[in-house]
Amino acid sequence: MRKGTALVEMALVTPILIGLLTGVTDLGYLYNHRLVLTNAAREGARVGALGRTDTQVRAAVLTYLQDSGYTPLPPGSDVGVSLAGDTAQVTVASTIPCLFASSGPAITMRAVAKMRRE
Repeated sequence: MRKGTALVEMALVTPILIGLLTGVTDLGYLYNHRLVLTNAAREGARVGALGRTDTQVRAAVLTYLQDSGYTPLPPGSDVGVSLAGDTAQVTVASTIPCLFASSGPAITMRAVAKMRRE
């Protein structure tokens, strides 16, 4: 009677553990992408704050994303630059699929950075 209990318990617990592991991995993957988008927007705002043009700001953002492993940019990605007045604002948006939840919807992330122009 006791010989099969460990096997039954393992059969019940293993799917839960695998689900937790894949969920934590997906969260880490998405959090990494969020950090990359935030830093790319911040880099673009920094370049824009130094008095560069829209094209140079966009190039700085795309270079940062490319150096971070976004090659090519995912479909639906967008880089918005606004150098109006005394602020430089950069918006970076990207649609990112989950690693393990491939049947679920992709997540759209957006990062905005503002800096005062010099």
